[in-house]
Amino acid sequence: MVIRCLKYGIAALLLVLIAIQAIPYGRTASNPPVISEPEWDTSVTRDLAVRACFDCHSNETHWPWYSRMAPVSWWTLDHV
Repeated sequence: MVIRCLKYGIAALLLVLIAIQAIPYGRTASNPPVISEPEWDTSVTRDLAVRACFDCHSNETHWPWYSRMAPVSWWTLDHV
């Protein structure tokens, strides 16, 4: 009895996870073009910012594979 309930619970969870993939959530396929950049004091500072921050905090975001799978995609879009 417990195993049957567990199987139905897992099946229901999988169906919900599959169904929520159909919900679109605001991310466009491409990033908007880069219009301008701040004036960097040195090229080292810019390189550090590119390495540490640009992936999420710029128009040059590289979306990881899991950013296309709900509900993680919802959190990722909100975070970026």
